[in-house]
Amino acid sequence: MTSVLGNYATLSVNQSDFSRYSRVSPRWQALYIPMLPIVFTFISFVGIAASSAGQAHYNLSAIPWDPLTLISHWSNRSCRFFAAFSFALAGLGVNISANSLSAANDFTALAPQFMNIRRGQILCAFLSWALVPWKILESADNFLNFMSAYAIFLGPIAGIMLFDYWVVRKQMYDSLALYQPWNPIYRYEFRGFGRDVWGFNWRAIVAFLVGVVPNLPGLINAVNPSIEVGVGVHPYQFGWLLGFFATSGVYLGLSWWFPAMEGRIERAVLPDEIYEESGAVVMGVETSSIGENVHMRVGKGGYESEKVV
Repeated sequence: MTSVLGNYATLSVNQSDFSRYSRVSPRWQALYIPMLPIVFTFISFVGIAASSAGQAHYNLSAIPWDPLTLISHWSNRSCRFFAAFSFALAGLGVNISANSLSAANDFTALAPQFMNIRRGQILCAFLSWALVPWKILESADNFLNFMSAYAIFLGPIAGIMLFDYWVVRKQMYDSLALYQPWNPIYRYEFRGFGRDVWGFNWRAIVAFLVGVVPNLPGLINAVNPSIEVGVGVHPYQFGWLLGFFATSGVYLGLSWWFPAMEGRIERAVLPDEIYEESGAVVMGVETSSIGENVHMRVGKGGYESEKVV
C-alpha cells in the first residue's frame, strides 16, 4: 500500500508546480484530488494482475514484478520491441514533463539569480546520474523499497504543507516575504548571543520527526532483512498514512499551543498584486511601471509601493 501511495505522494506535494500555470478555474483543479489516487491505484492494480497472470501463463517459479521480465517471455520479437520502446518513451516523458520540472522549480527558488526552469532541468538531468537509478531498478524488491522509502518522508511533508496553509495560516501567505531574507515575517527570529538570530519553524521540524521516526525500523529491515526489528516493521507497512496523520496532529497541536505570531498577517499578499503594484517583469513582459524604480514597503494589512525617481 505504501508503494502504491508513493506513486502519487510526490505529486501531492509538488502539484502546485503544475497547477500554478493552469488557466482553468480552481473548481476544475479540485478534480486532481480524487483522480490522482484513483488513476494510480488502477494502474497499480493492472500491474499486479498482469504479473500474477504472467506467472500462471508461463509457469514461472516467482511472480515477475518487473514488467520487462514479463515482456522477455513473449515469443514475438516485434511485440517485445514495441513494448520496451513504450516503456522507454514513458520514462523519458515522465522525467521531462514531471520530475525534472519539480526539481527545476526547487532550484529556481534556491538560487533565482542564477537558475531558471531550463537550467534547473538540465542540472537535474546531470544530478540524476549520481543517484545511480539503474541500481534501484535492478530488482523489484529494490524498486518497492525505494518507493516505500521516500513515501514515508513525503507523507509528513504533505501534512505540514496542507494544514499550515488551510488551518494554521487560513490561506493567507505573504508571497513577497517568502523571497525576502530581510523580511521578519517568516524568519522566526529569537533572541540569542545578545542579538536577534534567524531561526526556523521548530514546530514543523518536531512534527516531521514524529511522523518519520516510527517508520525508520521498518525501513532499516526493508533495506537489510538480516537486521531484525520485531514489531517495529509494522508501522512501515502503512508509513505514508502514519506519517501524514501523526505529523498533521502534532503540527496542529504545537501551532495551537505555541503559535508563531510573527507569521500572522491580516490578509494574503498574492503574486498578481505584487506584479501590478511594483511593475515587475512577468514571464519576460513588463507591466505598467516600465522604466520606473519601485520599492515595496510593509504597510498595514499588506504592501505598499513607492516610486523612486
